[in-house]
Amino acid sequence: MNELVSIVKNLISHKHEEEWFEFKENWFESHALGEYISGMSNAAAMAGEEYAYFVWRIENNTHVIKGTAFDIHQDVKNEPLKHYLARMLKPDIGFDFHEIELEGKVHLKRISGS
Repeated sequence: MNELVSIVKNLISHKHEEEWFEFKENWFESHALGEYISGMSNAAAMAGEEYAYFVWRIENNTHVIKGTAFDIHQDVKNEPLKHYLARMLKPDIGFDFHEIELEGKVHLKRISGS
């Protein structure tokens, strides 16, 4: 888990977001999140990154850690979010959700860049 904290701190230290990592404070839309997974996976591969990252609780412009109502354990159409996204993505793209402690919980989605 310390590796993930280091990754988030490194991402926050960048002046601007890149195509392979995204910060959102409180945003969630299941269909659009699936599109992000696909696009960010391709962007990570093109940038030579092993993974792409989608990080909640981070304010987009300032990179300050904020609160969020986003819940990685929520259901979408009576199905766990992770299962819903995995079923909807074609072709299959590997991704995982992680909750890490960094000034409170930070929700991190790591997306395979291959």
